[in-house]
Amino acid sequence: MEVNMDCFRRKRTRSKILTMVLTITMVMSSFVMAVPAFAADQTAPQDAIVFDNTGAGEDAISLLDARSFTAKVKVDMTKEELEKAIADGAFQWTLSRGAGMQDASMFPYQYLGGKLEDWKCEKTEAQERGPLFENIKQTAVAEGDAVYLQLSFDAKTMFGYNGVDGRGRKVVRNKVLDYTGEYTLACTNGDVRLGETSVWVRPYDSFYTQSQVDKKMDELAARANAAGIYAKIEQIGTSSAGYPMRAIFISASSSDLSNSQALSKRAESEPAKVQSEIKNGSLKYKVPVMYSNVHADEIIGPDSCLDFVEALVEAAEGDGKIPYTKITGLTSAGTAAVKSEMAERGKVWSELIKDKVTGVGYIRGNGKVEPTSSSSGASSYSRTSDATVNMTDEEMAKYYNMKDTDLNVKDVLDDIFFIVVPSENVDGRTNFTRTNSNYFDLNRDNTYQTQAETQAMTALIAKWNPVSFHEIHGFYEQFQVEPCSPTHEPNAEYDLFMDTALAQGENFGSTAIANNEKINSFQVPMRDYLEVDKSGKKNWIPFDDMSTSYTPQYAFLHGVNAFTVEVPYGSQEAVDAIKYGFIGNAAFVAENKDRMFTNQLEFYRRGMENIDSDAIRPWYVSQSDEIGAEADVFRKKYKENDNFFPEYYIIPMTSSKQQDMKAAKEMVEYLLRNDVKLKKLTADVKINGVTYVKGSIVVDMHQAKRNMANAALYTNVVITDWNDLYSEPLTAFSQLRGFDMAVITKKGAIKSSNMQAVTKAPAIKSAKSGSGNYTILRNNSVDAIQAVNALLKKGKSVGMVTSGTYKGEFLVSTADFNSVKNQYILKGYSVKTAPKAKVIKKSVKVYIPGRTASPFESNEQGAYGVKNYSDRLNTSLGWDLFAYGKQMGFTIVSNPAKADVIVGNRSLTDAEINLVKEGKPYVGYTANALKAAKAMGIGVEYVDGGGYDALTTVTYESDSLITAKYKKEKDFIMYGYGGNYITSVPEGAKVLVKTTSDYPIEGFMSSAHIEKYKNTVQAIDYAKNGMKVTLFANTLTNKAHQQDDYRFAANAIYEKMLGEDFANAKTIKGVKNTTISAKSAKAEKGIKVSWKKSGSYKVDKYQVYRSTKKSSYGTKAYYVTKNAKTVSFTDSKSLKKGTRYYYKVRGVRKIDGKTYYTKWSNQANRVYK
Repeated sequence: MEVNMDCFRRKRTRSKILTMVLTITMVMSSFVMAVPAFAADQTAPQDAIVFDNTGAGEDAISLLDARSFTAKVKVDMTKEELEKAIADGAFQWTLSRGAGMQDASMFPYQYLGGKLEDWKCEKTEAQERGPLFENIKQTAVAEGDAVYLQLSFDAKTMFGYNGVDGRGRKVVRNKVLDYTGEYTLACTNGDVRLGETSVWVRPYDSFYTQSQVDKKMDELAARANAAGIYAKIEQIGTSSAGYPMRAIFISASSSDLSNSQALSKRAESEPAKVQSEIKNGSLKYKVPVMYSNVHADEIIGPDSCLDFVEALVEAAEGDGKIPYTKITGLTSAGTAAVKSEMAERGKVWSELIKDKVTGVGYIRGNGKVEPTSSSSGASSYSRTSDATVNMTDEEMAKYYNMKDTDLNVKDVLDDIFFIVVPSENVDGRTNFTRTNSNYFDLNRDNTYQTQAETQAMTALIAKWNPVSFHEIHGFYEQFQVEPCSPTHEPNAEYDLFMDTALAQGENFGSTAIANNEKINSFQVPMRDYLEVDKSGKKNWIPFDDMSTSYTPQYAFLHGVNAFTVEVPYGSQEAVDAIKYGFIGNAAFVAENKDRMFTNQLEFYRRGMENIDSDAIRPWYVSQSDEIGAEADVFRKKYKENDNFFPEYYIIPMTSSKQQDMKAAKEMVEYLLRNDVKLKKLTADVKINGVTYVKGSIVVDMHQAKRNMANAALYTNVVITDWNDLYSEPLTAFSQLRGFDMAVITKKGAIKSSNMQAVTKAPAIKSAKSGSGNYTILRNNSVDAIQAVNALLKKGKSVGMVTSGTYKGEFLVSTADFNSVKNQYILKGYSVKTAPKAKVIKKSVKVYIPGRTASPFESNEQGAYGVKNYSDRLNTSLGWDLFAYGKQMGFTIVSNPAKADVIVGNRSLTDAEINLVKEGKPYVGYTANALKAAKAMGIGVEYVDGGGYDALTTVTYESDSLITAKYKKEKDFIMYGYGGNYITSVPEGAKVLVKTTSDYPIEGFMSSAHIEKYKNTVQAIDYAKNGMKVTLFANTLTNKAHQQDDYRFAANAIYEKMLGEDFANAKTIKGVKNTTISAKSAKAEKGIKVSWKKSGSYKVDKYQVYRSTKKSSYGTKAYYVTKNAKTVSFTDSKSLKKGTRYYYKVRGVRKIDGKTYYTKWSNQANRVYK
């Protein structure tokens, strides 16, 4: 449905006027319309319906706000005549549309409307299903000489909730787009339509669907340029589903953007010089400020971004100013209230920040709690100490000093320009889901960058180096504005961030709460999440920024002051709060530009000089807030250079020195995309007795983006003394992606004359040595798995070497290796004699458990929402689907009965468990798989570690194809998210992997759990009672990042699909593909059947089957030849005249004790006469 954007403007306007002609007369004693001669669905030209919201807000129906409306249409009759017509029920009002505005293939159940009285609200915890529109009344109204039929009605909230949040998630968030769109409000009398008008139904006034986001961006850019400020729309990437990702730039002129790029180059190459120019006032410059949203169903993010841009544009079109209210400080009552409420809630400010904060926003006073959670039922919300409150104007004035001010857009654009990305997750906004089309949470992927969206967004941040960045999220009971509570990402220069971060956070929150009606308190984790008990013992509530998987924390790595903002619920009030938070932040950055940019330059200077600043160390507190107590944990120094950062990382780029060339190249591409400067060795270099060969990539840590590089490559933090983290912190690209890398901590180890800058990844290709008709395809990478699957899909023979030097490798013909070597980056070694190997029987079809039985949610009213809604929320399912389908190239089927192997991390249904018990191979991992194994009767016991993770050393306990290649590579490191371990191995199972007694290399795990985790079983293989099961205690596909561990899963899959010896594979395949041509003829005493074999593959003998039915031959051969020389026989046994006999023939050959058959012949048939 094409959206009428004129009707969608964010101003209160009358609905568009349609016209009609209506002549009304009274006939006999009843009321009858005299109708003009036009079709019933036509609208005659005259006055039309005027639709009006009688309260605050747009002339639109809100799904989240109760409103009252009137609608009137002019009629050509007296008031008395109209009153009688109303009494006689002559008029019918409908609110309907011909089609929904969403893609019907994804949203097939969109509501189309109907009679007003037929609209129903949704049944939720808060309400029963009932009429959406109440108090529907029609009256006759005279205005001067005109008479109007007037409709009035009240619209309830669709879901019984005041916002979109955690309440009734699968109904509310999944049904919003079923209702959203443009409807026609029409009034009819019989077959005559008296008038109509367009009426929008949407969650709140400022709501935009993704198609509207794109149109609005284009509109705003055009208006901005017409108003004299510069706007540019730029496609920054393409989403996983193929949609354009777009940013809008707003500046005073186009030269601001090019000047900023030039300044960024200087900032990264000569930061100290730029600092001095700021200090002496000689530098004229502007800094970028960025706003975005990533979780698309945290509904207000895109809308607040667009409303902010529109505020800028409207100001440019008008007097150049955006008026708003600013909180300038606490009153004496406010100061007392902060102190009192902190004591009441058992909170205290850390010694680190107590002089840097005011406490603004902390006060809840007597404010009304707005419900935001359904954890205790819709009718029993309590005044928790976190929940945001709605204060009266009088109470706000009691606690805060406030003044009316304005943002002068021209003045602001003299200091800053804006980069706004309303929808980073275009797939998610299109479908109104948290995840993208791959079911990935993009806000857990900013460091890993497995998804197209995060690659685009991080490249945007790395390119522009904004000084300030806010990303909008939801939903918590509290309105929360960062900075975070400890613990903190060690690769952030946290002291530089905290120089202004608390003031900036309080400024954002205070402007937000002062400029909306209902959200009037907020919390800052770094300020407000330190508890203290009566004894004075302190304890941090972790809302940490330890993981750079979040977009703002990723931005830290570029020296950005970055914040996540969590709104309590999605509503128009929340949109307004964030819009004004953006406005207040713009004023703050403009006012503090020099200080913030100087800090960013200091970030770069530290990088250029590889400075490990002691000023950071106090921020790494213990959970009890001991200042600097964990600095040696989070910023552990290398001994050789006494620095948290090494001097260099070296990535070999020759096949002889690099385990996985493809992964190494992808790492180089990753670093360049993230604005890390790279070099290559121009000569062999020896460091501490090790030679690094010419062409190796060098990450020289003396550079501005040193922190970015280190965040991806380092592996020296084990967090043990915190009871919780928001997400796993580990990156460790070398270990988890499977490429070789050296860490160099010797200062000046590489002369500058031995290095040369590189701007693109080196070209690489497959490598093969040796000669012969067979090639060992190294089982060393994800590309190798992809190549194997590609060959199997083409019907080629692929084997796994089962013994000897090459055990665990793949075996293919040299011709087949050559056919794929240009598609994938492979390592091969050709041999004249094939090693002992078993063939992988076929292209493997895998089934991934965890999907819902039905693609649509349903309730008493039927199915609704977007296709696969629940699956889209299941990110663990998404990792498996992505890993096995897109990364490894297996064929994924949706029916487990049709799969060759069941593999994955999710729980199994009873039906899936039964399939495994009946012999369907299963490769499972995580506690879900261990639980499923117990349900199968496999006697495995285990400990569920919850949210721990560890990169640790392991041993391979058994001689197994699953682990053979890892053992040969001496790859004794394994990652696992979950912290699980097997405590009891079932009888008959083979232990594959155990942890060692070593301390973890990196991860998050309590000291007590580490001791229990050591020397524990991590994987077993079970082949008993007809079952073929391999189990791993922890993840294998976590966030699609632990790619070096994918081979465990792939090997287990292939091992369960092995068939005959590879040496016989060609012959066996030839026999199986041999065809037989059969015919019958009349014989003197019966029927003669003869046949001919195709091809050159020998058979030992032939079997002939006979039947009197066309499709049923039984299981026993009717006649078997003694050898292959016999190619006919005459059937004369028990033949009945007039009966038709059917014959089919196949060849038989025994190879290494196993019997194989040719294809069946055609049917030869004849009537015996």
